[in-house]
Amino acid sequence: MKGVPEALVLLSLVSVVTPGFQFRSRNASDASMSKPCALGEYTSRAQCTQSQYRLVCKDGLASYWMRGIKREITHLRLMNWPGECFNVARLQYHYPELVFLEFINSTSLKSFKGHFSAVNKIEKLIIHGLMSLWELPPEIVMDMPVLRELDLRGNMLRHIKSSLLTGPRSLEYVYLAGNSWDCSDGGLDWLAMEAENGTIRRKIKDYDELVCHQQLYRGKPLNKVMDIIRTMRQTCPEPCSCTMTHVVFDTAGAVIPLITVDCANRQLENPPSALPPGTTTLRLEGNKLSSIRAIVHNPQYKTLADLYLDNNSISAVKELEGTEWFSNFRVLSLRGNLLKQIPVYAFDKAFQYNNNIMHVFLGDNPWRCDCHYIPRFQSLLLKYKRVIRDLSDIRCSKSSDKKTSLVQISTIPLGNICGDDDVMPISPINIVNLVLLALILLVVGRFLYDWQNFKNTGELPWLSSILP
Repeated sequence: MKGVPEALVLLSLVSVVTPGFQFRSRNASDASMSKPCALGEYTSRAQCTQSQYRLVCKDGLASYWMRGIKREITHLRLMNWPGECFNVARLQYHYPELVFLEFINSTSLKSFKGHFSAVNKIEKLIIHGLMSLWELPPEIVMDMPVLRELDLRGNMLRHIKSSLLTGPRSLEYVYLAGNSWDCSDGGLDWLAMEAENGTIRRKIKDYDELVCHQQLYRGKPLNKVMDIIRTMRQTCPEPCSCTMTHVVFDTAGAVIPLITVDCANRQLENPPSALPPGTTTLRLEGNKLSSIRAIVHNPQYKTLADLYLDNNSISAVKELEGTEWFSNFRVLSLRGNLLKQIPVYAFDKAFQYNNNIMHVFLGDNPWRCDCHYIPRFQSLLLKYKRVIRDLSDIRCSKSSDKKTSLVQISTIPLGNICGDDDVMPISPINIVNLVLLALILLVVGRFLYDWQNFKNTGELPWLSSILP
């Protein structure tokens, strides 16, 4: 992202130093958009062949076929149309009896102008190989009364509007495969909300063959992506917003969504009770949450990988200890809460065995800084500084003690915390280890004493005399 500001500065300099460049570029664009799109522009190189009622033209329409009204032609195929636009209203004027119309391999053709009127007789419209055609406006076909088949395979269409398929009242068959469908830009949202056996889906005869081509869902079946989007919208909790950020295949080939639920700054006192299937990221920043119990113990949250709880009122996270989620999470952000301490041993254990962990944020909390807590907490921070990403913001709470007030905990000298009268804390696990060590030494010492006594006197140990 560093290059972005530099590019913007350079662009600004170019605009200031060479204003004429911007002016000419805009004029050129305006001129391109204002072209009349006349069919008679491309007659010199056009080659047309008639066979009874069929006409095939390549590289334009020959001048003969642009004069008068050609009522004898009912089938027209236009190949390699050389222009960037095509006026369908003028075509209908010259060929009012058309029943079958094809546009084939016209790589320069980007748009259509005008529309077919209600008196046209076209029953089948085929558009193939238009590699510059990104969208077909519904107005083109809206008034076509007898259009039964619309074949749009093999173009560069990215999205379509529902009215393109619902407008023509006689339309029964639609083919859309082989296009570069953008499943992420919102242009196909209406298709996601269409019922599985809805009228539009029944018209699209190759619906199961359509594939998403844009970055987020590239190569994924469009029908699966649309089904996931529909389910996501139906299950998205109020007042949150839900977004499918990515789609992946699992080992069995099933389509797995990665969904982000954004509930940030919604004045929530409790997290949502349910999430859309496949939710991996939950954003709860800037709410009024005081506990995480409802999150870590909710089975709906099992697939959650990234959890953002910044700027709430959470004062304790002991509920994390021993939970399945804490051993598998990827991102946990607790910045800006009311945390004074955390269960260091539980965090250490979870971080050690969690293979998914990437980022943890603990900054901007009023951490307790005394000799009983800081040595263990500091050790945790340094041990896992690879994943705890905001060490510089993890500081002691503000106090009257200048040695500790707002001091970075990971770098604070323990001498500033623990004075001569303080006793370094011993953790519960170390106490257990010391007891076990004492017992082991006692057993080994007794064994050595009994062995030496038996060797010298032949007397068996007391324990063996009472055993049956």
